[in-house]
Amino acid sequence: MEQSGIPTPLMTKADLKGWLQVSDFWVRDRMETDPDFVRLCVIDLAQSGSSRRTIRFNVRAVEEYLGISTASAPVPAAA
Repeated sequence: MEQSGIPTPLMTKADLKGWLQVSDFWVRDRMETDPDFVRLCVIDLAQSGSSRRTIRFNVRAVEEYLGISTASAPVPAAA
């Protein structure tokens, strides 16, 4: 269980692609066709009402959703 006060590590799309060794198409396909992935793993940091999206991926949620070992996760750069 996560403790409150511990920040959730976030990563950019480029970091996610490098970590999972997947293509742009794979990420785009997940974003368009997998609502559970989007709901659980994607965070939009853009301000409310903004037309722009600032997408980050929750590292812990991606690990859990895809069944990836925690040890394989990279240490993400500051978001």
